Amino acid sequence: MVCDDKPKNCILRFLFVEESIRNVKLMITCLTFFWVTSTIVNPMPGEINFNDFRQFKISEIEDQIKLIQEDPLDAVEYFNLGLAYMGMGRHRQEINSYLEAIRLDSSYANAHFNLAMAYDLLKDGKVAISHARKAEFLYGKKRKHRQVRKVRRYLNILDEKYGAYRNNYPH
Repeated sequence: MVCDDKPKNCILRFLFVEESIRNVKLMITCLTFFWVTSTIVNPMPGEINFNDFRQFKISEIEDQIKLIQEDPLDAVEYFNLGLAYMGMGRHRQEINSYLEAIRLDSSYANAHFNLAMAYDLLKDGKVAISHARKAEFLYGKKRKHRQVRKVRRYLNILDEKYGAYRNNYPH
């Protein structure tokens, strides 16, 4: 700050600016606290709280099961059921759903990729890499190059976690 006035005026201006900065910091802190606490208590428009989310996912699972009962040979419905289980963190049931989708459609690359992620969450690196490799092959066969790149990035992550397993699979 440049001050051409008397020294006393410069000091007063400096103290005023310093006090203003302190007040602004306090105001920002208070507003941030208010926003965070109000967001926790009252979610933003379009957001839902955990219990509502949980109920939504449970009803989604029930709906998918009804759809599967109507057409038990639809691999996509089993895949969607797996996605609903994933949202609830029910990874064993998620895996079973994806496996059923693959049993019905062995070329279902998305199911193999999601299986790789589910097995990775359960720390089963060997099986995760196996399904990721299968997804990579199936995406390549369908000429879905963006998906192939996505799987290869994920395989690199798996390689960092379970490097010893990856060497057992051909490239």
